[in-house]
Amino acid sequence: LPRPSGPYQLTLNVSELVDTSRKDPWGKDPIKYRRLMVSRFDPLLPNTCYRNEKIPYMSPTISAAEDAIFAPYGLPAGIFGSLEMIFCFQPVFDKCNETWPIVLFSPGLNTTRLYSMLAQEVASQGFTVITLDHPFDGDIVEFPDGFIAYGGNVDFSNDTSVYHALDIRMNDISFVLNTLGFQYDATPNASALIFGHSFGGAATAAGMLNDTRLRGGVNLDGELFGGVINAGLGRPGINQSFILWGAEGHNRSSEPGWGTFYQNLKREGMWERELELLSASHSTFTDLPLIADVTNIRTTLPPESQAELGFLAGKRVLQILSKYLSDFFAFVFRGKEGEGLLAGPSDSYPEV
Repeated sequence: LPRPSGPYQLTLNVSELVDTSRKDPWGKDPIKYRRLMVSRFDPLLPNTCYRNEKIPYMSPTISAAEDAIFAPYGLPAGIFGSLEMIFCFQPVFDKCNETWPIVLFSPGLNTTRLYSMLAQEVASQGFTVITLDHPFDGDIVEFPDGFIAYGGNVDFSNDTSVYHALDIRMNDISFVLNTLGFQYDATPNASALIFGHSFGGAATAAGMLNDTRLRGGVNLDGELFGGVINAGLGRPGINQSFILWGAEGHNRSSEPGWGTFYQNLKREGMWERELELLSASHSTFTDLPLIADVTNIRTTLPPESQAELGFLAGKRVLQILSKYLSDFFAFVFRGKEGEGLLAGPSDSYPEV
């Protein structure tokens, strides 16, 4: 897979975190506590990487599972297992990083492992990106002891099931913030940011309502659920900025929950934006378009699968997402230094 476009090389550290304050809310883990896997993408200052290393995009176990999941969509077996990413070998998982702002990422439901290139691209712009694998609602999560947590446990026809999964994710997010040492009384530039795709976008909004240590968030094409729709964000003296970013046709006009949430943000005086990515579908916000292009399988896929990828080149998608996200993250952390691409339409990015 191509190196990210930003000025910084990256390290990758994958860790298991165990929350001993919570029992496994799904009742499916052989240990009694809630645990999750996180992948941390840290930038390095120029000329500080002494050894590059190729790392599999997915482990053999996960790639085999993803092969089976995507076979009905026409993806040939072995695609995911054939991919590698390049990192600097310098593992670390530490308390709050004093050099790089920290951004969390929550993935879509049953698509846990398809965002590493997006995380890498954003991190290369100068942010520590930490992706969260939420066991039992993600498609597959592999732990160091060999245990495999499979998804498929959320029933979207049942509100109780959806809210249960959303509540678990909110608590996962707060647990990671606790682990990183974030304080509730921190200034915006000492707080964290978060973005997520699909159900991860819903978790982004709900997580911000639940935890004011998150000062900015981006929902990538996710339907909203629960109390955050009517409650909005922010507290007295605490601003929480937010972007709703939909695929083509997904906006406040097509989803009432987005409209209500957005109006509440405006009413409360929160900084807000709504973006739409033309020629994009729901899966455009994953790594799948880039994978399809790098492996030269896009045109061999069934028409409906090609449409689900959207009609933008994978590298262009990552370029657009990373530029807009990094401008937003920098704006929230640094205050009034300028909104960058969020100030208005750009001739350089007519797709937005």
